[in-house]
Amino acid sequence: MMRKPIIANKEQSGIHKIAILGMGRSGLASLKLALKNQIIAYVFDDNIKQIPEEFSGLFKHYSDWPWEELDSVVFSPGIPTYLPKPHPASMLSRKFNVPIISDIELVIKLQTASKWIAITGTNGKSTTTALTSHILRTSGKSVSVGGNLGTSMAELESPGADGFRVVELSSYQLEITPSLNPDISVILNLSPDHLERHGSMENYAIAKAKVLKNVKPYGLIILGSDSNLLPLLPTKYECYLHLINKNDIPKAVKQNFALSGPHNAENAAVAATICRKIGIREEQIKKAILSFKGLPHRLELVASCNIAGNKLRVINDSKATNDAAAARALSSFQHIFWCAGGLAKENSLPNCIKELKQVNHVFLYGNSKTQFQSELSKLIPTTIVESLEEATSKAFAAAKDLTLQEGVDSFVLLSPAAASFDSFDNFEERGKQFTDLAIKLCRNNLTLRSQGNAG
Repeated sequence: MMRKPIIANKEQSGIHKIAILGMGRSGLASLKLALKNQIIAYVFDDNIKQIPEEFSGLFKHYSDWPWEELDSVVFSPGIPTYLPKPHPASMLSRKFNVPIISDIELVIKLQTASKWIAITGTNGKSTTTALTSHILRTSGKSVSVGGNLGTSMAELESPGADGFRVVELSSYQLEITPSLNPDISVILNLSPDHLERHGSMENYAIAKAKVLKNVKPYGLIILGSDSNLLPLLPTKYECYLHLINKNDIPKAVKQNFALSGPHNAENAAVAATICRKIGIREEQIKKAILSFKGLPHRLELVASCNIAGNKLRVINDSKATNDAAAARALSSFQHIFWCAGGLAKENSLPNCIKELKQVNHVFLYGNSKTQFQSELSKLIPTTIVESLEEATSKAFAAAKDLTLQEGVDSFVLLSPAAASFDSFDNFEERGKQFTDLAIKLCRNNLTLRSQGNAG
């Protein structure tokens, strides 16, 4: 039996008065959605400058919120509810029994129902989310795409009852979105990540598994090919289950450079499986895959130049902030001159070590350079440098020398296997610095072929 749609009405939602903690993009979007639905709202951010002047009158310190009257508190995803140290507002919410929710939960409560496609996993979820929405849009479907991908679902208009919300969900968001009731749910893979926030791999897995808890009876659960995903299935579920295999991979993937590597083949298999369930034809899927341009900072071809008849390509994979993600990049190319380093999330690089046969040389920078060198120096040529800029320049020079001497194509790859916060505000800033320098280096060779999604 299908559930009744949720109507955009504060009476039916049970939300009349809320508070919002954190006024970044998702917090601001949540505030605007609440006010649009005539909900009383209070806001707090440690940086009061984050709050636009038009909403400054709603600012109130969390200790002064009318806790006895609040129906919910919307937390921005980066604010800890428990580990490594709970925000004081989290403890107050427990004291007064006020639910902590995400911006996505607010959308579920307040906006007209649509079909939901929920995608999570440790790696590949942004590409899979973007590719799924691209296929749906090019096939004429009404789509809203967002979540952890970058755009808050609260700032998007509803795609309508027959439309699709394609949402990338992080473990943080899943912990505080209890009403998620998707038509299709996906877990791509699972490897250690954000353990400082969850306390253990077991807790991290439990958070990810929440995406599978309440899939509609006529819906679909899709699991990636890793066998460690099967234990995440609920004890009981009424929907269909599909385990991704090689037969699901669309043939067109091999013709799109933006989907290089076996991991992207699996991402495309998941996106295609979602769309097949919806009824998209194979020829529509093929056409959409061929026109997909990929995502910024995710195996992004940012520059390419001709070196004596061969190609030197520069790949920005700044979004690869852990070992598993970087290993996927290393498996995608040959003759790689690898730039890696930053603020390490893990104590070792076991997945990357399995993929070193494609790597000619690694250039290490940042806080983790000594740690990474101790693991890699006995396996491949290793150079420690002082900055990403120096790593990029030296990697480019080495790749150029190889291409000239041996007449082979080469790749300069930024896939850091670490967070960016030791030197940059975020991975986007890191990727931009790398991209700008790569373009300049290619131009200096006077044979710059192209930029962006170059061939």
